Amino acid sequence: MAGRLAGKVAVITGASRGLGQYCAVGYGREGATVVVAARTENAADSRLPGTIHETVDLVKAAGGDAVAIACNVADNESVENLARQVLERFGRIDVLMTNAAIQPPGRISTIQIRHWELEFRVNVHGSFYPIRAFLPSMQAAGSGNIITISSIAAHRGGSHYGASKRAIESMTIGLADEVRDQGIAVNCLRPVGGIDTPGFMMAREPGQPNTRATISNYAPPDSYVEAAVLLAMQTVSTCTGAVLNDAEVIKRFAPDALDKYKAMNPASWGEALSGATD
Repeated sequence: MAGRLAGKVAVITGASRGLGQYCAVGYGREGATVVVAARTENAADSRLPGTIHETVDLVKAAGGDAVAIACNVADNESVENLARQVLERFGRIDVLMTNAAIQPPGRISTIQIRHWELEFRVNVHGSFYPIRAFLPSMQAAGSGNIITISSIAAHRGGSHYGASKRAIESMTIGLADEVRDQGIAVNCLRPVGGIDTPGFMMAREPGQPNTRATISNYAPPDSYVEAAVLLAMQTVSTCTGAVLNDAEVIKRFAPDALDKYKAMNPASWGEALSGATD
C-alpha cells in the first residue's frame, strides 16, 4: 500500500480508543505498520468502548497493517516488554506517538491524592517510559520521530490535567534539544479544542454528567489525524522541538489543504491560526 508513511513502523500508545485509535487508522491508511499499544484487551466499561484488537481490525479495514500489544504505560517493565517485542518483530521503530493519558474527576483542590498520582504516572511517566525504551534504537539508526500529545488545558486556566500536559510540553522541548544532533525529531501535538472521544465525554466532577456532552460543535478528528500524519513525516531538518495544534501543523506543512479543514471545523479552529506562523 502506497502512502505518505509507507514502510514506516509506528507505535501508538493509548490506541484502543479515542484519538490514539483515530491516529492508528490514519497511519495505517498512509502505509505505516502500526503497533497498537494499550491496556485494554477486553472492554469492561460501556462508557469506554474499544480494545487494542478492535483498533487493529479498524486499521486493516482501512487497508493498513497493524498488530496489538498489551501495555501499561505507567509500568516501566511493561513498556520495556513492549519495546522488546516491537524490536524483535520489526527490527526498528520509525515513529513513536505517546498518546496514552487519563483525566480523573475533580479539580486541583478536590482531586483524590491517588488520582493525582495516577494521572502523572500515566500522562507524564507514561510518555517518558516509552521514549526512553525506544530511544536507543532510534539513536543507533540515527533517525526517528517522536510525537508527544498535549492539550488546550495546558494553556487555558489551570487544572491537574493541564499541569501534566505542561510537563509533557517542557519534556518535549528539552528532549528535542538533546537529540537534535542524533537525527531524532521530537514534537508535541495538541488538538485545537474538544474532539468527540469516549474519554472527553466522561464526567469531570464526581457524580455529575459532562455538560460538554450537549455541545454540538465538536471538531471532527480529520484535521487532528492529518496533523499527526504530517508531524510523523518531519525530520530534524524540517521540524523539531515544536509544540503545535492541528491547525498550526496543517498551515505550516499542508497550506493548500487549509481551506478544506477550515470548512469542516467549528469557527474556533480557524481562530486558532491567528498566532500560527508560516
